[in-house]
Parts: sequence; C-alpha cells; structure tokens
Amino acid sequence: MRVVLLWLAMMLPAFAQLPDRPLRIIVPFPPGGTSDIMARVLAEAAAPYLPRGAMVDNRGGAGGNLGMAEAERAAPDGGTIVQCAFGPCGANPALYANPGFDLAAMTPVILTGAVRNVMTVRRDFPARDVAEFLAAARARPGTITFGSSGVGASNHLGPELLRAITGIEMTHVPYRGSGPAIADIVASRIDVFFDNLPSILPHIRAGNVRALAAVSAARIGELPDVRTFAEQGVAGMAIDSWFGFLAPPRTPPEAVVALNTAFGRALANPVVRARFTELGVMPLGGTPAAMGEHVRAEAARWADVVRRQGIRAE
Repeated sequence: MRVVLLWLAMMLPAFAQLPDRPLRIIVPFPPGGTSDIMARVLAEAAAPYLPRGAMVDNRGGAGGNLGMAEAERAAPDGGTIVQCAFGPCGANPALYANPGFDLAAMTPVILTGAVRNVMTVRRDFPARDVAEFLAAARARPGTITFGSSGVGASNHLGPELLRAITGIEMTHVPYRGSGPAIADIVASRIDVFFDNLPSILPHIRAGNVRALAAVSAARIGELPDVRTFAEQGVAGMAIDSWFGFLAPPRTPPEAVVALNTAFGRALANPVVRARFTELGVMPLGGTPAAMGEHVRAEAARWADVVRRQGIRAE
C-alpha cells in the first residue's frame, strides 16, 4: 500500500498538467504499419502515467500531411499528440509546395524509435559491393532502376541522396507501398531497393535479394557482414527511418514535460523494448529539446536533397 501511495504522489503533479480525458495519438498513416504498431504499443505502456490512458486515431492521407494538419489544429492543452515520422516531419515540408501544416510551429515531445535501412539489389545483379555498383551505374547512366514505396519515402530519398553524393544516374520506379516494390525486386524486375530492415531481412536471408550496404552509421546487428556506405568509401549515407511525438503549437511546457515523462517511462519498459526489438525498431527517448533539434536537422537535410534533385510530390 505504501508503494502505491508513493507512486500516486509522484504521478499526481504530472496528471494535473494534462486534460482529464484519454490522450489522442494521431497516427498520420493507415492502420497496420510500423508507425501505427509503435503508437499502439506505446499508448498501452504509457496508460498508467496518463490521466485517462490513450487512444490511437489513424488519419492517413497525402503522405502523412492530413494527420499532421489535424494535429496542428487540435487544442493545445496536452490532450493531443501526433506520431511524427521520417516522411511528414523530414521530407514533406520540402516535397510539397503546401503540405498543409507548419512543422516549425509544432511542439516537440519525444523521440520514440528508429528503424535501420539497407541497400539491396536483385539477386542476379553483377555488383558485389558499392564500388562495383557505382561503376555499373556510371557505365550505363540512367538504365539502373530503383524502386520506392512512393515519392518522399525513405526508400525514395535514400537513392536520391546517393545520386546527389556520387553523381550517378538511376531511374525511379515508384510503387504504392513497399510490398509491390519488394515483389518486383525479388522477381528481378527492378535493380535496387533501399528498404527498412524488418520487411526486407527475410528476403536477404532467403537469398531472394542481395544486401550491398547498411544505410546507417554502424553495421546492422542482424547483418554483421554487410558494410556501411562509409566503410565502402561513400560518406553521408546514414539514413534511419525515425519516429517521435509532436504536440500542437503553443502546448504549455508543463503539459509537454508530463507527456515526455509518460512516454519516457513507457520506452524504458522491458516489455516495450522487447516488442520494439521484434519489430526491428531501436527504442530512443530523450528530452523535448533533443526531439526538436532532430526534426530541424532532418528537415534541413532533406530540403537540401529535394532542392538539389528537383523532386516534387505533386
């Protein structure tokens, strides 16, 4: 009983900063994807630290822009947050002439996780490493095809960044989601696909595709023999698909601290960390300031790539 009373005494000040209703977590994508699953895992784990628990509200459309716009319009009382991700919070402000929301006005809460990416080629592609791939691309400019799950996705902007850094030419083949792109590279109908580790790893292990490089700062634990781009002589090619929470503009600092505390505790939960590991997600965390700095850096990085490559979503 003493432990329960002590816990209540610790949590009441945080509860007092949030409205007495379930926290609304807007996920700007349809149900079933990594972003949605992560939000639901965290909603359940953070429930004991919130006044009335949390509910997930999927608001997909326009590459995440519709959900972000909805969150920006929500009451700034700590009762609504949005699952920020690589696309809507990294690339979309530059890709869309009018994304429908002001990313700079949103209130950072916390980084929640990141997913590693890997560069794969069709199993019969002749290159065995990045140097051989670049040589093949330079020998046949524009003939190598790379797939993506859509304009602005990490698997689109990864190859675009490689083009910008190395000067090679490739042809973009966009799909409606990563599933069809994976099917086509497995069938050798496209040459290259940069994908999130969870969805491409089974195909690498089965020999359906071949991994050429870890698109990350360090080697990927599940693929210890696959070198990073930096190890293969190409700097600046570390790209993680990341996730975090933002609140509406003008959300009071006290409410932000309460939300950060609740989800920080959720992220420290061993059950959450184990579930994230199953999903191929690295749990993160940290302060609202760290989240804000990360979002600003990612938006600036991809705005530069979008500008240099002349990419537009419309």
